[in-house]
Amino acid sequence: MRYREFGDTGMQVSEIGFGCARIGGMFTQGDASDPIVVLQQAAEAGITFFDTADIYSQGESEALLGRAFEGRRDQVVIATKGGYTLPGQRRLLAKVKPLVRPLLRILPITRESFLSGIVGALSQDFSAAHLTRALEGSLRRLRSEYVDIYQLHSPPASIIDQGDWLETLAGFKQQGKVRAFGIAADSVEEAQSWATTLPMSSLQFPLGLLDLEGLDSVLTGDRRNGGIITRGCFGGGLLKDTLTSDELQALTPKWKQILAFHEQAKGSGRPILEMALQFSLCAPHAAVTLLGMRTEQQLRANLGHYAAMPLSTEEFNTIVRC
Repeated sequence: MRYREFGDTGMQVSEIGFGCARIGGMFTQGDASDPIVVLQQAAEAGITFFDTADIYSQGESEALLGRAFEGRRDQVVIATKGGYTLPGQRRLLAKVKPLVRPLLRILPITRESFLSGIVGALSQDFSAAHLTRALEGSLRRLRSEYVDIYQLHSPPASIIDQGDWLETLAGFKQQGKVRAFGIAADSVEEAQSWATTLPMSSLQFPLGLLDLEGLDSVLTGDRRNGGIITRGCFGGGLLKDTLTSDELQALTPKWKQILAFHEQAKGSGRPILEMALQFSLCAPHAAVTLLGMRTEQQLRANLGHYAAMPLSTEEFNTIVRC
């Protein structure tokens, strides 16, 4: 595993990070992997960066991280997020999850159909009062006195423009509860507008074969020395070999681009996911590339993609021209 400086924070992070959105989820698709074991195996393989949020799996994602790294908290860098609020039904789900999960594993119920039956949409609250409660909840679940990187979770531009959040997060840092703070943006466009104007230490946004725009916008110019976290390396599942051209055309306007990437990967003798990860690792100024994982099999596959030969300059430039 190779490591990079995370901006000017003084933290070093592994080049690939563990995206914890599905750790602790209700549906495991028949896989019996113990999430704590998977997290610990990732750390043993050299992964030191773990990205989560207070709403992932109704807080269980954070709780599992806390259990996995209790007693060796200083060996990992944990980034979490706040700003969303769970409706009452989903908060109740978190309490009954241990009872419901075994049933869902044997009943013919999909994740989508189950969640559609839960009334209540997610909402957002970036007030100082809510963020304070959210951070305290995250610290409790993480079994930690501090969070390495605390991020606003998909904030709208109106909240960023108001600027109240800066004072709140700076206060968390002064209290020693946060080592660094920043924003997890939903789009490259948002990240571009905030990258050079805000005094923050972290910025997360989509970057990969299907989000090439960030190369020429966010990852160039003066960034005030903040650390870059990229996600979406595998295109949200759109790069899978199992999707036909007709299926891709129905799913995304970038279907022709995806087919071209498949041809390039085949010509270079690489699996397309390997090419996608190696491309993200070549992105200038990026500190860590997040890979969403849940099982031992996914961890082994991603470590294999990471261990492959880096892209040549010609391969990288061919991708950029697509």
